[in-house]
Amino acid sequence: MGCRVTLGDICSFDRGASIPRTRMLNSGDLLYIHYGDLYKGFDLRIDVEKPAKPLPFISADEKIKDSQRLNDQDIVYVLTSETVDDLGHAYLFNNPSGKSAVSGTETTIVRVERKDVVLPAYLNYLMSSPRFISELRQYTRGMKVFRVHPSDVARIEVDLPSIDEQRKVVAILDAIYEKQQTNTKLNDYLAELLDVLFVDMLNDADASWERLSLLDIASYKNGLAMQKFRPAPGDPGLPVLKIKELGQGVCTPDSERCASTIDESVKIHDGNLVFSWSGTLLLDFWAGGDAGLNQHLFKVTSDRYPSWLYYLWTKHHMDRFIMLAKDRATTMGHIKRSALAESEVLIPPVEQLEVLTRRMQPIVDELVVNKIQSRNLAGLRDVLLPKLMSGEIDVSNVRLSMPPNNHLSAG
Repeated sequence: MGCRVTLGDICSFDRGASIPRTRMLNSGDLLYIHYGDLYKGFDLRIDVEKPAKPLPFISADEKIKDSQRLNDQDIVYVLTSETVDDLGHAYLFNNPSGKSAVSGTETTIVRVERKDVVLPAYLNYLMSSPRFISELRQYTRGMKVFRVHPSDVARIEVDLPSIDEQRKVVAILDAIYEKQQTNTKLNDYLAELLDVLFVDMLNDADASWERLSLLDIASYKNGLAMQKFRPAPGDPGLPVLKIKELGQGVCTPDSERCASTIDESVKIHDGNLVFSWSGTLLLDFWAGGDAGLNQHLFKVTSDRYPSWLYYLWTKHHMDRFIMLAKDRATTMGHIKRSALAESEVLIPPVEQLEVLTRRMQPIVDELVVNKIQSRNLAGLRDVLLPKLMSGEIDVSNVRLSMPPNNHLSAG
């Protein structure tokens, strides 16, 4: 039997501990969950045994309240951010072995006190749903730093199905999540493999290889100031790809939009290589769907050479580009086009290049396919979430083929 409850009646809310980064450690007594580490690398969960990226530590000498210590199945909630878009990120803290951990700066611990009413994993998905986040953001305060007070979250009412139905909903959503995580891990491996193969290629270079520059092997097309190209009435437009979108790998409903009639040279499609050359320097294959390329980003293409080649050579010079940008960081660090012209590349003879392409290009293509699949899975999850949680999709006949994992237990 389902019920309608107020979150404050079934959960407690406690602020995390504010520890400066200067006192964070690579190893130590207590794991420390800092909100700044959550935005890149973690999605929906923090798995202590196999974290998506290394977690920092703090000393046991720090003054920590008991209420700031994390228990297994707590939810780490971000209710403070410099942008409204980043408010409401929720992460289920999976810590079955009970390692000592503390929730940190600008985070809130949401602890389910009534596990007979709601599974923490189900609540985490519910709090991550677009509908819930939209309701949450109605309570936003602030001008430069945006906040939602935990007492406002506690006032939100939610509809909950039975525990058995919750468990089945979580099992469905977890299957999507696990596939996304598998894709991410596979892509990390593929990227490392490309780096190893590239080093092997450089070791084979000899006097027969042609010496060129990055500008000789690819076109680096700068984007436009898309605020000047807004959609006309009746034009749905395209999302604008900025540095933020490149970093997160996807455009969101909150992304700005530009006219769909912009020139094809500044339109971005799945598989295009994008290089942000100002501010935060990033290089990545885009897999977030069609978009318009904003200024300060290059669309990197070539009519002559395969994408693996100009990708790996651009990546080869990234450390130097980052250093050049730092030297110009009095305003906003960037590199000049001359830096591309000065970046040497070595091109093997045609027959050797063809052999390398047969080895390298399928790896790049698989990287892109995996990223597109993960994006589509995220879209499927967002469509399924409200339907599963409203009961529009009947889960009564879903059978759990495996024993419930720790995060599926009722406590």
